[in-house]
Amino acid sequence: MAYAAASVLRGAVLSLLASLVLAAGAGAAGDPILPLAQVHPGMQCTGYSVVHGTTPASFDVTIEDVVSGDPGSRQPRLLIKVSGPAVDATGIGPGFSGSPIYCTGDDGVARNAGAISESLGDYGNHVALATPIEAILGEPVVPPAQTRYRPALVRAARPIAEPLSVTGISAPLANALQRAARKRGRVLFDAPAAPFAGFAGPPLVPGSAVAVGLASGDVTAGAIGTVAYVDGSKVWAFGHPLDSAGRRALLLEDAYVYTVVNNPVGTEDASTYKLAAPGADVGTLSDDAINAIVGTVGALPPRYPLHIVARDTDSGARQVTNVLLADESGVGLPTGSSALSDVGPMAVAQAAYEILDGAPDRLSGSMCARFAVRELPRPLRFCNTYVGGGGGSADTAGAPLAADFAQAAELIDAYAGPRLHVTGVTVDIRLGRGLHQALLLHARGPRSVRRGHDVRIRLALRAPGSARTFARTIAVRVPRSLKAGAVELRLRGTPADQSASEDDTGTIDLGSLFGGAGSVPAARTPLDLAFGIAEIERFDGLTATFPHREAIAAYRDPQLRISGSARLRLLVRR
Repeated sequence: MAYAAASVLRGAVLSLLASLVLAAGAGAAGDPILPLAQVHPGMQCTGYSVVHGTTPASFDVTIEDVVSGDPGSRQPRLLIKVSGPAVDATGIGPGFSGSPIYCTGDDGVARNAGAISESLGDYGNHVALATPIEAILGEPVVPPAQTRYRPALVRAARPIAEPLSVTGISAPLANALQRAARKRGRVLFDAPAAPFAGFAGPPLVPGSAVAVGLASGDVTAGAIGTVAYVDGSKVWAFGHPLDSAGRRALLLEDAYVYTVVNNPVGTEDASTYKLAAPGADVGTLSDDAINAIVGTVGALPPRYPLHIVARDTDSGARQVTNVLLADESGVGLPTGSSALSDVGPMAVAQAAYEILDGAPDRLSGSMCARFAVRELPRPLRFCNTYVGGGGGSADTAGAPLAADFAQAAELIDAYAGPRLHVTGVTVDIRLGRGLHQALLLHARGPRSVRRGHDVRIRLALRAPGSARTFARTIAVRVPRSLKAGAVELRLRGTPADQSASEDDTGTIDLGSLFGGAGSVPAARTPLDLAFGIAEIERFDGLTATFPHREAIAAYRDPQLRISGSARLRLLVRR
């Protein structure tokens, strides 16, 4: 990108003024602003954004034009070009949104004119749009006379910080998440956790890296951007919405930038971006507005813990995952889903992957999930067993467990009765290698049976991959209403869990994170919600079916899942 360089003297003055602003912590008192009416093409300005660590770096910004979109629908934007050592090699991309732009007004004072907000997809990522500071601060913006009407340009722009960054998950699971994101037109970054030695995040000032978090702890998810303006404890960032959801109750966090990853193409799924990790929770994001996100440093939003204990039944190893989930139930779940359904399933999948140190194709185990609710005397809960479903691929580890958890979380999100307060979620996972399964070969029983009595049936079973057979004897009650005569009794077991690779999705069910969750019935009473979650619990044993009768639970072996089917001919006597 061509860049019209400022004169050496003018650049030195701008740099000196801006450095004094930052050094004095001017953001704490609210920097002076440059009204849109005083911004004009050709102005040489300075932008600030963190490209490594936590200290904002400066770069040059040229105001190319002032443009607007459709009247009444889009605020005017500043068309800008960036250059300088901090951005020459990479340009700008996700993570840079909210980077403030300081321009010198007629009085010679460096003033905040706006913040970078949208990319235009140019090769090299040096051309972008910025939101005027008046729009960011919520003041009415009236386009000045020199504003050009260029709606096509504004419509083609896209917010820079839309990608979601997650930390605390394995690379294989991140691959599955990224595939799920791409199928729904979204972008996800697998970010490292905070530096091993930790970091002391300085107070947020214009140009600081900032994160908006759904969750904090061992697994996090949120968007990384830049602070555009600070006035006391109030913080404006991004220069565009997160979800345009209005009132929010999310975590405001500082962040550490490892580096800027260079990709000059500038498409939605291949762009320059900041490789960054959220740090400490420092406040609350309370407004997800059209031209900025707004929050307050200090008090944190409502949260509740997700506590996952995973055990390896082979080695006895135990692993604990702790996550704090932002609770937006008090503001009505403005996006329609919660941090529980967005983050919980991938935390479960990650725990399953880590405890087995991989994803064996043959695995067996169980998961119990409990959701404590303030208004209910007992937790909402379900327990299921799992046999198979590993897929033999690391990026499908824990898929059946994550899917069950996601279903429960979505039922809680969809609840339409009086408000309930989730106070904590605990998940107990037990997994081991190998299939705790037996195949039903055939069944034998007496030829003649009596109505209303039990018939004893001997099952011939075989473990998968083994030639040895063994037996179990079960009892099945013959319905009293069954007609006399010859009947066929059908026995049917429960198959092994299907892996994600077998259903050809290539991804695991992670709930509503990317809008992929199907509609679930909305419970209207706590009892209905409890029943809905309890129904996630599956019977994984052997069922028996007589002619014209519903299947009944006949037998469940606590150590083995019996799969396959068999038929018996019986003579029913009066």
